[in-house]
Amino acid sequence: MSTTVSIMYLRVNNIKFSSKIEADAMKALAKYEMINNIPGIISIEVVSVSELHSIVILKFESKEHAEKSKEIYINKLKQNPNLKVESFEGKRDFVVEKS
Repeated sequence: MSTTVSIMYLRVNNIKFSSKIEADAMKALAKYEMINNIPGIISIEVVSVSELHSIVILKFESKEHAEKSKEIYINKLKQNPNLKVESFEGKRDFVVEKS
């Protein structure tokens, strides 16, 4: 059994929407635009807690890529009065075992 250790940078966004239309629009934005426009992004995972509440996990190649992405989307989202956005960030070390 070999072990691979990878390091990446994560941002976890806790987003609460004021309407289902906005929630659906954000999911489409993440799926069709954000994944293609954010430099250094590895993946975007969306966990729907309810129709109006989602947890979004963004994985980046580096902290620098995560910082640059704030200017593209996060700062704009936080200015939207119809959204409540909380962001948590940090380096993520994890071990993946292969058999």
